[in-house]
Amino acid sequence: MKRLTVLTAAAALFSALAVCSIAAEYPEKPIKLIVPFGQGGSTSIQARTFQKAIADNDFLPQPITIAYVPGAAGSVGARQVKDADPDGYTTLIWHVAASGSKEMGNVDFGPEAFEPIAGTGRQCYFLLVRESSQYQNLDELMKAIKAHPNEILAGVNLGGANHIGALLAEAALPGAAFRHVQTGGTAKVYPALLGGHVEVGVMPTSSIKNVGQKGIRLLAFMGSERDPAFPDVPTMAEQGYPAEMCMTSWWFAPKDTPQDRIEILTDALEMAFNTEYVKESYEQKAVDHVFLKGAALEEAIAREAAAIHKIGPRLRGTK
Repeated sequence: MKRLTVLTAAAALFSALAVCSIAAEYPEKPIKLIVPFGQGGSTSIQARTFQKAIADNDFLPQPITIAYVPGAAGSVGARQVKDADPDGYTTLIWHVAASGSKEMGNVDFGPEAFEPIAGTGRQCYFLLVRESSQYQNLDELMKAIKAHPNEILAGVNLGGANHIGALLAEAALPGAAFRHVQTGGTAKVYPALLGGHVEVGVMPTSSIKNVGQKGIRLLAFMGSERDPAFPDVPTMAEQGYPAEMCMTSWWFAPKDTPQDRIEILTDALEMAFNTEYVKESYEQKAVDHVFLKGAALEEAIAREAAAIHKIGPRLRGTK
């Protein structure tokens, strides 16, 4: 009996050491981060910022390599991560489109199909037009899309964050509706707007800071209060059209990725988040300094999914 007890204890110790050894060895190779949009957009900026902060400070023993896999509001790249081996070597940075794409019917999965790693940053959106647009203010635009529903073109990434923002904006006035046309993410909306291919765009603070305001007119900010970096731009609510659209970047891994590896990734992101480099980057791009993990992260993702579910009929074009 004593010999059996000793053997059992030894086996348990060996198993524990083996698990520790596996955890200590991770990561042994580069970690791929899929950005499911094109380069130049807000998600791309966020990914590159954290990639650099982690590499410069050796927060991980292996580098993070970024792969751009655009398509279908991020769902093409997201599906690659969903179907990847749950070993911690394939990750995803997405956002509100994780729920938007599912509600729209583009995909049959949402945030629940992944292991959440962290939530970083928070930025709200602007409703904007070309500088040469006939619409001088938000009230003129809103009245126009009510008087001529489904005629005024809004450039969006169908099922994506800017699409959701445009839908929330139009929903602030019963009977109002844009004609939503597929242009792509933020990096594609800006040239489409300047080129006259669409009349209206919805872009986040970081993108506005990145491209500047040349050639565009900011009609409204979609946060709960004015952005300190753009104090002259009133909120939609201030102008009589209560609508808000803000997003946090969600970092995901495939479902069933070992929790010890999730924790390693979370810790690396949190350490990067607290560097002066990331803090300064957020300040320059007017991104709120927010970091979520654990229960707070799961609750935030669930709240966002519930809010998007409410506008599901608009996303699907059934209302």
